[in-house]
Amino acid sequence: MMNLLTVVSTYRVEGVKAFIKLKLGRIPYMKFKDENSIIIYMPKYKQPIYLRRDTSDHSTFRQIFDAKEYAIDYPFLPKVIIDAGANVGLAAVYFSQRYPQAKVYSIEPEASNIEILKKNIKAYKHVECLPMAIHHTSDETLEIIDEGIGKWGFVTKLATETTNREKVVSTVKTIALQTLMGTCDIAVIDILKVDIEGAEMALFEKNYECWLPKTRCLIIELHDRFYPGCEERVFNVMHNYNFSFYKKGENWVFFNIDLNS
Repeated sequence: MMNLLTVVSTYRVEGVKAFIKLKLGRIPYMKFKDENSIIIYMPKYKQPIYLRRDTSDHSTFRQIFDAKEYAIDYPFLPKVIIDAGANVGLAAVYFSQRYPQAKVYSIEPEASNIEILKKNIKAYKHVECLPMAIHHTSDETLEIIDEGIGKWGFVTKLATETTNREKVVSTVKTIALQTLMGTCDIAVIDILKVDIEGAEMALFEKNYECWLPKTRCLIIELHDRFYPGCEERVFNVMHNYNFSFYKKGENWVFFNIDLNS
């Protein structure tokens, strides 16, 4: 938890000034910088949030904590949350703070993101990091591609789909949602957040009937700029099920009418 002694001992005069501004309501949180990181102290959060300087981390932070893209009114109390495409764990931290009773599974394939993710979720014992890529089938090997658009923009592809070998940074094993549900004894996914930079095209290719009817709320960002036609594919699948939906920020939000009635 944030306290004055910690801030003063670490940031001295700068910390005192920021702490006073926070207490007076002039700023929503305290933000400090060192050589490599941006460190953010937020009221009521268990630990600081760490972002990498000169990366897309700060944009992701603003989307979640300033624009409040995941501040959704759910007609249920979430107990199981799956964060597919967890990046550095900001959504997991947000959900864990808002729903401390929930188990959060953070699925992230890229190593440098995982390093910061683990740092950000350290104080949140109900958050579990899974260093894998979400896919329609488990135990496949995907290549991680750096498209040069920032740390939030790594994409995953089968080796047969990769056209530029110079962009391949590593490989990762896949896990299917139905496998995760079986392994972790998950009967219902309360919130499934999906931000996987176009890999939703593969996720909705097949086997979705194993997990989609058991999902109360799907929050998904679609990436037609990476995979033209993925929005059409996702909506073609969703129209076969009884979901209401609306757009919030960059995300489509789907509610399972059958599970929430």
